[in-house]
Amino acid sequence: MNALLTFARRRRGLLIAVLYVLAGFAIVLLLVSSTGGDLGVALNGWFTGAFGDGYNLTQTLANATPLALVAIGVSVALRADVITIGAEGQAILGAVFSTALALWLGPHASPVLALPLGALAGVVGGVLWALPAAVAKIRWGVTEILFTLLANYLAVALLTYLLRTALRDPATNASPQSPPLPVPSQLPMLPVPGRIHVGIVVVAVLLVVAWWWSRSRNAFVLDVYGSRPLLAARLGLTPRRAVLTAMIVSGATAGLAGWMQVAGVTQRLEPDVSAGIGFAGLAVAVLGRGNPLGIAIAAVVYASLGTGAAGVQIATGTVPTAIGTVTQGVLLLTAALALAAVKLSGRERADAAAAKAEVAA
Repeated sequence: MNALLTFARRRRGLLIAVLYVLAGFAIVLLLVSSTGGDLGVALNGWFTGAFGDGYNLTQTLANATPLALVAIGVSVALRADVITIGAEGQAILGAVFSTALALWLGPHASPVLALPLGALAGVVGGVLWALPAAVAKIRWGVTEILFTLLANYLAVALLTYLLRTALRDPATNASPQSPPLPVPSQLPMLPVPGRIHVGIVVVAVLLVVAWWWSRSRNAFVLDVYGSRPLLAARLGLTPRRAVLTAMIVSGATAGLAGWMQVAGVTQRLEPDVSAGIGFAGLAVAVLGRGNPLGIAIAAVVYASLGTGAAGVQIATGTVPTAIGTVTQGVLLLTAALALAAVKLSGRERADAAAAKAEVAA
């Protein structure tokens, strides 16, 4: 019993975060019950709609791909106690940069050249949109939460302007959108049921890289910085470098996700090209606790809430498909609440790591 109490006291942040998430799912179950749906039937319908056959599974994995990618970068920022919620805007700028480059390269470029350059353009766009927040925090102490939130609205306004001017498709006036991306700049689809592009392979590789990095000394020092910046500076990580690293990595992954959205999903720049992946990616990072395996699982579960909603409606006959959106919204809220608890847990972990470092020194 004493050991259990000691563990609960040391990991109270993590336990509170888990309770928040469980409370979110409890709210959803109550909503399903209030519509007259049987919980067992609803869960079976959700599983069938999200994973029941090859096509449904493919769609779930396709929706989970950009969420996991955004979460990889956000989790690095969270390690440094940098809370960036600007991935939505960074994804938009990544999509804008990659679209502009693809249209400039045209249909005669080689895919061997067009695809890597498109990915690089997406990364550059995301990083450039993240850097002002990093500079403002380092130079003037401006909170990154407010700065990145406002930057999202600016990104949407810039996207709307470009789709009505420089990037507008002259062949249509029905809606603001760019011309279709040339075929060499489009991500190839995998030979499986449904539509899933080769970007999922890139994300799988990045998850492995993130797992390897999370066990490195750099990740350890970044954890230390989250609670003891002065000790981290003694270990070689200054506040300037920590913030820049966090914002650059999160911006790069969000911009890369924006490129994947436009090159593999919409195949042209549209007003809703980001599709909420920035905010959802933050939730996935929190739910996955920054662990690459946890991020992969959380991304699939989060995506399945949307793809499985149709199965819930078909199975119950009473629960609308909007339950998927509602569930995702509830998880976003619980993730926001859990974020504070995760920060507490992260500080506790960093304190333990810092204590080891002091002993070693």
